Amino acid sequence: MQMKDKINIWIVVAAAAVAEIWALYVVSASAARWQPTMIVENEPQARALYEAMLEAARRAQTLSYRSICSGPDSEPSACTVRLKKPNLVRVDLTNGMSTKVTTVLADGDRFRIFWSSDRPFLKVDDFARYEQTQSNVYVDMACSPDIDVLSEMTRLGVAWSNLIWSPRLFFGGADEFEPYIDGIRLRGGNEIHGEACDVIEVSYVKAQRMRHYWLSREDHLPRRIKEIVRLADNHVVVEEWWRVEIDSSIPNEQFAWSPPEGYRVWNPPSLDEFLLEPGTEAPGFELSSASGNTIRLADFQGRVVWLCIWRVGSPACRDEVRYLQSLHGKAKDKGLVILGVNVADDRRIAQTFLRDEGITFPCVLDSSKEAASLLVEGYGVKFDSPPVGFVIGADGKVVDAWSGFDENHARALAALHAAGVSDLGG
Repeated sequence: MQMKDKINIWIVVAAAAVAEIWALYVVSASAARWQPTMIVENEPQARALYEAMLEAARRAQTLSYRSICSGPDSEPSACTVRLKKPNLVRVDLTNGMSTKVTTVLADGDRFRIFWSSDRPFLKVDDFARYEQTQSNVYVDMACSPDIDVLSEMTRLGVAWSNLIWSPRLFFGGADEFEPYIDGIRLRGGNEIHGEACDVIEVSYVKAQRMRHYWLSREDHLPRRIKEIVRLADNHVVVEEWWRVEIDSSIPNEQFAWSPPEGYRVWNPPSLDEFLLEPGTEAPGFELSSASGNTIRLADFQGRVVWLCIWRVGSPACRDEVRYLQSLHGKAKDKGLVILGVNVADDRRIAQTFLRDEGITFPCVLDSSKEAASLLVEGYGVKFDSPPVGFVIGADGKVVDAWSGFDENHARALAALHAAGVSDLGG
């Protein structure tokens, strides 16, 4: 590595340390517990500023910027982001005080990740696999032109503090939460690094997720973004932008990479590989329900159980829960129990969602350490990839387990059929 590159990395690392202290200060008074009055209504001027941000990103042919992401409950990550139409992405990032660089590349055909030295331990790892795959490896996966690079980075856990602003916006796509915007309002003006900015507040999913954007009055792109996700404990991240360049020349060579001799492809494990295997006894539990009572898995002995682990703020989970409700009425006559499990969300937010959606099947709402430990250690839900489903047979053993949302529910319906439940329709 050249001396200039080393100096630049150390500057970024030092800035990340400063940003972490700054983020703690900025967010300290803003992550209040959820209440319905937090839901934002649309203001036309604020909505126009938000749309101007989207238009500025989509109009640009190239976009590059530096960012630091940090929060009270996560170490900082420093990123250099380069985007070029029609579909080129490069993100170089460091975590904490480390000088180890993670590089993420996407070109509409391949999605690649490589490291400047041994790769770090990621949230998809276990120690046995990591020891065998930490050196001289890279990720190389097929991808589509509309790949959500941010979601892939989040799934693997390459950044300790994730980017908030999705590169998909630059390529004309939508942020996954955009359909769930409650409203946008103006919060005045401010200066960031000497640039005049308008500040807007965006509320999603009835204020379960909030974002504040400091948008430059010159180019309409962010200079700061603060996100608050109200789970059982509030999660806060602040992303600071600087050295923003629009339509500057970025050679295509910066998005190309060839593995050094001796390197091999590493295929990160999926969540499914950690889940309980078919034929395994499903661990019993006694956890708090949405109504305040106790739900015991043993109460459903002798019946087939479709257990779904879900979260309010996941669009896929919301679709899954609605589908399960459509089956709930038919399930009773088929010897099937639909059982929801939520160990992540603020109880009031989850109860509000269940009430508003008319969800009547039994649901665990329990954010205790015991409940979280049950999913991780008992059911093998090693990292966050909701929804997660289990079909448990009448004998108490797992028939099948999977993660993610399938519109056709083919795997779940096949597991139910194997367990003796069929003709559910839908």
